[in-house]
Amino acid sequence: MLSATTELKHAQKVKEYLVKHNLVNLDFFPVKELGRIYFPILKKVKVPGAEVVDTKFSFPQKQHEAALEELLSKVLTKTELELLPHSQEIIGKIMILEIPSELQHKEKQIAQAFLKANKTIETIVRKSEFHSGVYRTRKVKVLAGKNTKETIHAENGVKIKLDIGQAYFSARLAHERLRIARQVKAGEEVLVMFSGVAPYPLVIARNSKARLIYGIEINPSAHQYALQNVEINRFGHRIIIYNGDVRQVVPQHFRGKRFDRIVMPLPKTGEEFLDVALPLVKKKGMVHLYAFLTEADINPEKKRITGLCAKRGYEVKILDAVKCGQFSPRLFRVCFDMRVS
Repeated sequence: MLSATTELKHAQKVKEYLVKHNLVNLDFFPVKELGRIYFPILKKVKVPGAEVVDTKFSFPQKQHEAALEELLSKVLTKTELELLPHSQEIIGKIMILEIPSELQHKEKQIAQAFLKANKTIETIVRKSEFHSGVYRTRKVKVLAGKNTKETIHAENGVKIKLDIGQAYFSARLAHERLRIARQVKAGEEVLVMFSGVAPYPLVIARNSKARLIYGIEINPSAHQYALQNVEINRFGHRIIIYNGDVRQVVPQHFRGKRFDRIVMPLPKTGEEFLDVALPLVKKKGMVHLYAFLTEADINPEKKRITGLCAKRGYEVKILDAVKCGQFSPRLFRVCFDMRVS
């Protein structure tokens, strides 16, 4: 989709220009990523203070606000309407509603309103809990529409089939996956630990000239979807997926193997697997390690990670600490891009 992108400090001026010249695509919300903002636009023109690009990530689609507000006004009071979050996560044709506890007694009526107002959505679900357990799954409850938790999600030129109750997946990481893919150089061999239904391998395969991409996933359901996704996207010649625990799969299949790049998208405990990852990285190779951190904790965490690597005999240089999503008001998902000396 065409967009006009600029640094956040220039956002207001660019927005005013786009609105004045009727260039804004009003069906989609702008996206803020990596200190920049991307405004979806209708046609390719020169925009003062901005760069016009064809973005490969997806923009969140606006709900038909007037129709939605009208439908919800029949269900909720004005005070209750203010409790409902305006932005909802969409994966494929499934919308995941965040419904405050105060409104759960009206959850089915709310879901029906969202379903009627969003013609591209077929199923509305509610999160019952956060991702948890070894497989990082979450319980969801179907509230309206088709009684299914399976869907096909499109992003960055690939199709990703999954069951949202059986496998971890975040649509909000689309831009981050593309950011990593754009760093991959021609001929690289890449390992993705904790690869889930294979979104990182797929996006890297589609958007880079990597020679081979390997994935390791412990969740057998996610692994089966990953295999399907490799076939759906016709990457069987470039993506190899293994099912099992990283600590068991690596010695079984990668003895003596070295990679140009390792991606570790497990933000809560990823650093616990550095002892497995570091010996697999080529000299001057890259590791992308994720963590959930507050702004104040980012620099201390940099020092802690370099210290952990040094204790294992590896010198690493953290080239960048990228905030690639907000988990809660003060907590960010951060990616440390590290070069191993």
